Amino acid sequence: MPELFEIHTNGLLPLIDAFEGHPIKTKEKHLLEGETHNDEFLKLIYDGKDNKYPTQFHQHLFVTEEEVQQYKIDKGNPYPLKCFLWIIDIKSIKILWEMTPNISRTKSHPEKPYVCHTNITGDGKAYIGGEMYFCKNGDIYVNFSSDRYGFVAKEEKRLMAIKYIEDCNYKQIIRTDNNL
Repeated sequence: MPELFEIHTNGLLPLIDAFEGHPIKTKEKHLLEGETHNDEFLKLIYDGKDNKYPTQFHQHLFVTEEEVQQYKIDKGNPYPLKCFLWIIDIKSIKILWEMTPNISRTKSHPEKPYVCHTNITGDGKAYIGGEMYFCKNGDIYVNFSSDRYGFVAKEEKRLMAIKYIEDCNYKQIIRTDNNL
């Protein structure tokens, strides 16, 4: 499958800018240096419509059952070392390893020297976004933990995002945003 079909786009509307609808953060005030470009990451951003693991994926990035329990990934807790950021844009799902170094962002956010969701979009629009973890047993934990694109999403939009991810042949999806 897997570029977006009309059924997907209708269920994912509207496309939003980063932080659109966020109760506190705004694009103008909260997008900092290094967070509004993606040129240097384009070759690393995986187009999930191809139904495989992200380009940056290596065997050591599979989450083990022990790590699921230890870091409580199944309860929605983060584990940045093995986390992948995802967004759905006008064409498909895009995926990028969260620990991808971002030198430009380090200047404004020394405590966060890695990519963020807007490094996938290049400060463009997306329907929705979050995090995903690929497990050794085939489970894929998915949440909507993106203050830029997932925070304000209504349940119908979240369900359509999960449907689209499944339509891209990512199976055994387990939502963690509702396990907190």
